[in-house]
Amino acid sequence: MKLIRPTAIADAMLTSSTAPETDHAAWAAGTAYVTGNRVILTSTHRRYEALAASTGINPASDPTKWLDIGPTNRWAMFDARVGTATSRTGSVSAVLVPGGIDAVALIDTTAESATVTVTAASVVVYSQTLSFNVGGIPIDDWFVWFFEPIGLKSSVLFLDVPVYDAGVVTVTLARDNPADSVSCGTLIVGRQMTLGDTEHGADIGILDYSRKETDQFGVTSVVERAWAKRMTARVVMDTEQIDDIYRTLAQLRATPVLWIGSEGFESLSVYGFYKEFSIDLAYPTVSYCSLTIEGLT
Repeated sequence: MKLIRPTAIADAMLTSSTAPETDHAAWAAGTAYVTGNRVILTSTHRRYEALAASTGINPASDPTKWLDIGPTNRWAMFDARVGTATSRTGSVSAVLVPGGIDAVALIDTTAESATVTVTAASVVVYSQTLSFNVGGIPIDDWFVWFFEPIGLKSSVLFLDVPVYDAGVVTVTLARDNPADSVSCGTLIVGRQMTLGDTEHGADIGILDYSRKETDQFGVTSVVERAWAKRMTARVVMDTEQIDDIYRTLAQLRATPVLWIGSEGFESLSVYGFYKEFSIDLAYPTVSYCSLTIEGLT
């Protein structure tokens, strides 16, 4: 079991991006806005919709006049939320200077490949390309060959990134067909921490927030809503690490992090919070930590 503690991306850390930030016109203090007008606030990189006519009222300061409708396209991948995404036709590339990080994760992504490059003192010290293609069902007849879709995963992990305090990290997502759209829900850069080894028997599933109601005549109506991953796992760890792990988990109680139960299973990577944890001091050298993780929607 590993976790990645994300680094919050500030304006100065994002040196360039091919994703446009032209969702709407930028808010201007001298412009008279009417109900329904939409603007972006460059200082917060968020989009707002006017709830009432106003002039000179900063959208971030008055929620009675302006409704926050989410991040701008360029910054959606950095907003630490699931459900928003940065998109662009063909490819998306972002250049970051996040400080000393050793991991990059891409979540809720639609692409064929992802490339991470680290440059230090103008020298490329790391470059890795991973494919989102996981294949599909076994091709055993002509129908499958022509009509079954290629399986694609939505997340990839780069866990061998070298640490350079002044390193420049370039992340590029691409599609095979330049006319197709690339999207990235969450781009995480940060530092890893290993808790221990995940035992067999981890329990995974989803939390579905859709509504399913049946009326008195037996007619069922469904309102599809968001869903979130969940995972319950038991971790074997060194007893001498208990204090350090205990302190770290306590500090992360209100911080979304990426929990990686196993690198070999995409379903065992959950971006969210632990609902609860308990540590069993079982033996002098080996102890156990039980975790219940709930993903963000």
